[in-house]
Amino acid sequence: MKQDYSNDNQHNSNQFGSNAFDHFLVKQLQQNQTYLADDNFTAQVMGSLPAPKKLSQWQERLIIVVPLLIISLLVISQFSILAVLIKLWTFALGVNFIQLMQIGAAVSVVVIGGASIWFARQLKLI
Repeated sequence: MKQDYSNDNQHNSNQFGSNAFDHFLVKQLQQNQTYLADDNFTAQVMGSLPAPKKLSQWQERLIIVVPLLIISLLVISQFSILAVLIKLWTFALGVNFIQLMQIGAAVSVVVIGGASIWFARQLKLI
């Protein structure tokens, strides 16, 4: 008897990854579950729930901005501000006039492009 059990167990471990819970889940999912009629109970409960409160645009933005600021401050607090300032200063000293003009042009393109997209969306062109 013991040998049969170990062979059966070995077969299950190969098929289901040696996890009894996986075997249990497979059996449960393979069983056909019949639909239980709720006599419109779910619809009545959902209908009796209060309407969801609409947040103002100010509250929605506050919910996004406050955690963003907290997380940003936590991340920034892990950096050495002096090291960042030194790197910025070294970068500023190493930039020549042509590179500075290229950076300015790239920033201008991004700002004008973003403003154009925003304006087009406001006019519902996009």
